[in-house]
Amino acid sequence: MKAKYIPAILWALFILIATNNYNFTALLANDINFNVRLFPNLSDLLITSDIHLDSKLYVFQKTGHALSFGILYLLMNQALKERHVAFALCSMFAFFTEFLQLFFERSGRLVDVLIDIAGIYVAYWLSEYVKIHGGIVPAFFVATEKLANVLKDDKSH
Repeated sequence: MKAKYIPAILWALFILIATNNYNFTALLANDINFNVRLFPNLSDLLITSDIHLDSKLYVFQKTGHALSFGILYLLMNQALKERHVAFALCSMFAFFTEFLQLFFERSGRLVDVLIDIAGIYVAYWLSEYVKIHGGIVPAFFVATEKLANVLKDDKSH
């Protein structure tokens, strides 16, 4: 195996552990444990009644979903140098992790797959923006300049 794949593989393993640990809050306390369910209800993937945008923990978890898969995309893209392949692989991995959660007494949801893919999509476009502007530093200065102009225009009203 080539060393360039190691960061992406390690990050994917981290995601697997985090998403299949028996309890998210326990994971934050370094309590790693897995509860296996051999015959889950696959229709649980379609549940949307547990979306709680008013819960800080829920929003924190879903932000973590998007960030985790965005980082995975960046690592995968760096290793493969094929942005569309990296995007497809990360998206399939997002579905796989949600499906797998059903077997670990976790709540695998298709909504979470969409959140994961949104994180991948943002990372994809962020990497394209950086590439177009010739690197992270130039892209940062271009973005800062654009933001300053927007704020300046906003103050003039």
